[in-house]
Amino acid sequence: MEPFFRKLLAMDRRWIFLALGLAVIFPTFIHLNLPGLKPSPNVTAVYDLIEGMPEGSKVLVSFDFDPASKPELAPQAVAVLRHLFRKKHKVVAMGLWVTGVTMAKDIVTRSAKESKAKYGEDYVYLGWKPGNFAVIENMAGDIHGCFPKDNDGNETASLPLMKGIHKLAEFDLVVSLAAGSPGIDTWIAYGSDKYHFKMTGGTTAVNVGSMAQYVQAGQMVGLIGAMRGAAEYEMLIDKRADAAAGMDAISLGHYLIVIFVLLGNIAYFVTRPRKGGA
Repeated sequence: MEPFFRKLLAMDRRWIFLALGLAVIFPTFIHLNLPGLKPSPNVTAVYDLIEGMPEGSKVLVSFDFDPASKPELAPQAVAVLRHLFRKKHKVVAMGLWVTGVTMAKDIVTRSAKESKAKYGEDYVYLGWKPGNFAVIENMAGDIHGCFPKDNDGNETASLPLMKGIHKLAEFDLVVSLAAGSPGIDTWIAYGSDKYHFKMTGGTTAVNVGSMAQYVQAGQMVGLIGAMRGAAEYEMLIDKRADAAAGMDAISLGHYLIVIFVLLGNIAYFVTRPRKGGA
């Protein structure tokens, strides 16, 4: 065995980098659906909330992130939108981050097309307005005044879906998918706490700890955390996609690193000089 381990120690490290790269890329093309992932209570709470709402409920989804956070939050958005459209809920989408306007529209449009949802009747994309918390305050009083036109320039008052929605409190649920501030904390402070509507959302891995306090305080229902949370949500709606593939890639990468570390340590002990040896 010693000659094998000596060759292993002498192996060009670029082969290790190549193996790790293949392990990460492979699951993105072929979904492995590795076992072991189970929905957490927080993610299940979000799912149960949307699942239990009456058909046709009005839901506002705010895309409060930019392309830098897309790997973690875009899969969350797609999974939540698929669930909302599947349950025949009415979706109004918008965002508090100007850098995410085009990305958000693409996600909403693709999800709606997949579900055969009709624009103006089943969903609307309002776009972005400057002002951060002031936008929420204005929507609380008059959504049509805050957004007289949608992102494509259509009069919001002329859209069938928007004719029945005039202020923020008329939404049955607000979902904020946020990478920072303005985001979940802004919606709670200037929205749900003042105007008493249900609130839920998702965030990036680094913000899960700070956002979890709102769940514990009862100010929001559940929380989807990072790519893992998105993968858990995909399991609940029985539609494994990008998040599940991402978790498979992360898992395979970690497995491979552990294997290389173990082999390296074994090779060291097998090939190290013995006392009294040459």
